[in-house]
Amino acid sequence: MSKPDSDFQVNRQFLRFKDKDVVISLKNREEDEGKVIALDNYLNTVIETDKGMKFIKGTKIAFIALK
Repeated sequence: MSKPDSDFQVNRQFLRFKDKDVVISLKNREEDEGKVIALDNYLNTVIETDKGMKFIKGTKIAFIALK
């Protein structure tokens, strides 16, 4: 028996990054900077950068830091 989608909640520790400017360091040593628009419990993240919106898959992220 699974929970309905309305019961889905993102981890509170991840939510502190929402609507904040961050630096995201990737496992391939690249970095992206921007404002977090959305993220989920797998750290799949959507950021708004100078060049537009960007999706980053959670498995590619080494860490996220507040700017």
